[in-house]
Amino acid sequence: MRILMVNTEYSRGGAAQTACRLNAAVNARGVSSVIAYGRGRKATDANSYCFGMLPEVYLHAFLARAAGIHGYGSFISTKRLENYIRRNGFDVMHLHNLHGYYIDLSFIRHLKEINKPVVWTLHDGWPVTGRCPYLSDCERWKVGCGECPDLGAYPGSWFLDTSLLMHRIKGKLFCNGWRPLLVSPSKWLAKSIKESCLGGLRIEIIPNGVDTAAFRPADKNAARAKLGIPADRKVALLMAANLKDRRKGAGHFFDALKYIDNDGLTVLLAGGGMAIDDAMAGKYDIRQTGFVSGAGALADLYNAADVFCVTYLNDNFPNTVLEAMSCGTPVAGFDSGGVSEQVTEGCGILVPPRDAEALGGAIGRLLGDEALRAAYGAAARKKAVGEYGMDKFAGRYISLYNELMQDHPEQA
Repeated sequence: MRILMVNTEYSRGGAAQTACRLNAAVNARGVSSVIAYGRGRKATDANSYCFGMLPEVYLHAFLARAAGIHGYGSFISTKRLENYIRRNGFDVMHLHNLHGYYIDLSFIRHLKEINKPVVWTLHDGWPVTGRCPYLSDCERWKVGCGECPDLGAYPGSWFLDTSLLMHRIKGKLFCNGWRPLLVSPSKWLAKSIKESCLGGLRIEIIPNGVDTAAFRPADKNAARAKLGIPADRKVALLMAANLKDRRKGAGHFFDALKYIDNDGLTVLLAGGGMAIDDAMAGKYDIRQTGFVSGAGALADLYNAADVFCVTYLNDNFPNTVLEAMSCGTPVAGFDSGGVSEQVTEGCGILVPPRDAEALGGAIGRLLGDEALRAAYGAAARKKAVGEYGMDKFAGRYISLYNELMQDHPEQA
């Protein structure tokens, strides 16, 4: 059995990390799999294939911004992928993100023509909207979009609101004679998908997985020494690929700080840098690491922290939360998206979204109670190992692949 996974990038971003981990895990368990990607840094992984062309990425992005259409502009890249599929005889197509200026929507017609089983893991709401990947900020996707309230949101449009047109185009491609098996990492996203044109398709819930051997509890003082943080500090960690993205909620985190005793507090920021004003920098010990990659370096961040702060407002099933839990770091954050399913009672404290005072109270409670942190951290680690380990994660997908092979006449 040969699997082809398709995603925007090989390693950057939550969807890429999930696809990469799964690709490695199924290969390690005897299933041949390759991840094909369209942009970003070229991978050295032998089980990967970059089909994208950088000039087409720029063209694709320009068309999205200038004309408001997306899923167009990557003709040659898409043909390269289609030819790669023909040459290599894959049995199952496993799609991840199909947005990000790297592949044409015509690829769906190709999948219909070759009649291979398709698994499509939905990492966000892009398949059911007319433009953006966000579902909770706006519900116009339920009525066909149009009159988009935020043309500047990714994928931004400079001039035209084509969300109504793009919603119809996607609907015709995704919901007309094509029957992929959908997978959602969270019940939260699956519920919304069932209210869309994709609602008639089968959808399975498979939570993202985490390497619990790479992300494991380690000596806190040793981790802090690597980061230059004194052992006697209380450390609150906030992490996101782009901390400036308002949907990551960093502003709410900084609002929450005024409700926390800052005596002995160190704020650790990891991800795309933020501009910290002089007043904030003078009041708090704030340390920015920038973007951090690699399991070892990330695990050091989680283990150096007393509490991992989650202010995401619209995330499906964030890998950062799984990684923190696997390292035995308790979580304080907003009760939103798939985070509500990850951080169940005893693993951390969740509060209503955008409530800075409640968030400050939750962070402060964990920072001020060592016994509570230890209990919540142990529970978080137990849940990560028991529910999100790579054996279970890969096994669930391999079972789906086998089922599709048996049910598909040409593959059995």
